[in-house]
Amino acid sequence: MDIVRVEAFLDDASEPLVVVTEPPFNVRLDPAQLGEGEHVLTVVTHYASGASDHHEYVFDVSHSDRVFAGHVSRAPLRAPVEVELVDAVEREEPKAPSMNLYGLLPLALFLLVVVVSWYIAVRAESATVDQPTNVQKIARSVAAAAPTAKAGAADGAGLYAANCASCHGANGEGMGAVFPALAGNDRLADADYVIRTVLNGKPGTAMPGFGARFSDEEVAAVVSYVRTGWGNGYGAVDAAQVAAAR
Repeated sequence: MDIVRVEAFLDDASEPLVVVTEPPFNVRLDPAQLGEGEHVLTVVTHYASGASDHHEYVFDVSHSDRVFAGHVSRAPLRAPVEVELVDAVEREEPKAPSMNLYGLLPLALFLLVVVVSWYIAVRAESATVDQPTNVQKIARSVAAAAPTAKAGAADGAGLYAANCASCHGANGEGMGAVFPALAGNDRLADADYVIRTVLNGKPGTAMPGFGARFSDEEVAAVVSYVRTGWGNGYGAVDAAQVAAAR
């Protein structure tokens, strides 16, 4: 007869423990999942004709030193299906999990990113320590230029005191109409006029020319001194302007 379904009931259970609907119609039971002692496995075989039969398998289960063993103590001489109890000797030893190299790839990438980030941070910190910032460069330039500017102003004042103050006064106050005052003199607004006056003097007056005695830098220093001193706000001149006026 054709078998259509096999159901296996353990002990007094009302629901089948195993249901097999396709060949081979074998019932495989693992005693490791059962408690110790005697158990009864009832196998019900259903046929295409609608008939069925029952077979009982009585077996003992013992657990010793975490090793499971089971054996059939009593079974019918002939059964339409094969009932197999997994013995401890047949049970496969659990395999150690294999190392999945692909699973380690995200961790490797993460560690690589950490190392690269650390390297960049160290290099950036080193560059910050070794290389001056733009602000530091500007500060150093200003500090280096400050003594030169101070020396230039002192040169203009010194040249004026040695060559001009005896006539125009130490504070540019002048001496009457012969030696006009330079403080508040609006004629100083014309830079070329002042440069040419210092270079060539003013014929017919007591103002001599200093072009033969002063270099372009010295003329520029004196002109800048009188154009910016004593409240005058006409600005400084440079040696290039003096050279162009010679």
